[in-house]
Amino acid sequence: MICSRAPAKVILFGEHFVVKGKPAIATAVDLYAETCIEESEDYIVESKQLGLKFSIFGTSIPPSLLQFRKAAELVMNLAGSTRGFHAVVDSEIPVAAGMGSSASTIVSFIHALLSFYGFKPELSLVNKMAFEAEKIVHGKPSGIDNTVATYGGTLYYKKGQIERLDVKWPRSLSIVVVDTGVKRSTKSIVREVLDLYEAHPSIMSKLYDVAEELVNEARRRLVEGDFTSLGQLININQGLLSAIGVSSREIEEIVYRLRSLGAIGSKLSGAGRGGVVYGVFTDLNKDLLKKVFRNYTVYLVKPINEGVHHRIL
Repeated sequence: MICSRAPAKVILFGEHFVVKGKPAIATAVDLYAETCIEESEDYIVESKQLGLKFSIFGTSIPPSLLQFRKAAELVMNLAGSTRGFHAVVDSEIPVAAGMGSSASTIVSFIHALLSFYGFKPELSLVNKMAFEAEKIVHGKPSGIDNTVATYGGTLYYKKGQIERLDVKWPRSLSIVVVDTGVKRSTKSIVREVLDLYEAHPSIMSKLYDVAEELVNEARRRLVEGDFTSLGQLININQGLLSAIGVSSREIEEIVYRLRSLGAIGSKLSGAGRGGVVYGVFTDLNKDLLKKVFRNYTVYLVKPINEGVHHRIL
C-alpha cells in the first residue's frame, strides 16, 4: 500500500481581489488529506470523509468528484497502463470551507497514484496534473490551492505567477481556524462581487488598489518577521472584505471574539459568507478558546513548509 498526504491552506491575504489580477498570500497548515492506494481489479475511489465509494469510470460518480476520473486518466496516459487500484481517501480538512479541501485531496491522490504506477512523483508534475483536475470542478481555478498543497510553505500569488516566501514563523505563533459551518457557492459569491465592481467601478477599483498595496506590505512584514504589524494588516484586510460584501454578521462576531481572546489579527479566509475565519495568536489560552467557541468546530494549526509527501507505513 502507498499513502500520500497533502496539507490544507489558509488564505492570509487577498482573496477575491485576485480575480482582478491583484496578489494574494496563502500558507500551508498542518491539516491533511491522505490517499492510500493498493492494487484492485477495478478503479475504485473511496472517500471516508464523504461516506462514498465509486468506480471512477462508472456512471454513479458524483459530479463534484469528477476530478478523480480526470486525474486517473492523466496518470494512466502517462504510464501507458490501466492497472486497477483501490484508493481510500481520508481528510481532516473541512469541505467547502475555504481551506482547499478539494485541491489537497486531489494532490494526495495524484502523488500516491503516480507512485503506484512506478513513477517518482515529481512535484511539478503533481501540481500540473492537479491543476488540470481542479478545472473539472472549479472551471477557472487560480492554481494557488493545488500549488500550496503540492509545495507547502507560504506563497505569494499574482496573475498565475507564484513565489515561495522565506518566512520564519515564530514557534509560539498559532493560527486558530473557526468553521462557521455555513456552506456556500464560491462561484456565485465571486459573481456578486464582480457585479458590484461593474456597478461602481471608480470606487471598487480604488479598493482593489488598496488591497494590492496591503498584500505587498504584508509580504514585506512576513519576510522581515514583523508579526505585530502583520496582525494589523489582517484586520484591515477584513475591513476591505466587509466593504465588498463577503462578510456576514456571524463572521464578524467570530472575528471580534477571536480578537477579544488576544488574536493579533483575524479575518475570514476564502469566499466568505460562511466557510472559515482565522485568528493569529502569539499567546493562546486554549481552555478559554474552547469555552468561547464550544458551539463551533475549531482547528488549532501551524504554518508548515512541507507539501505533499509519502506517509511511511
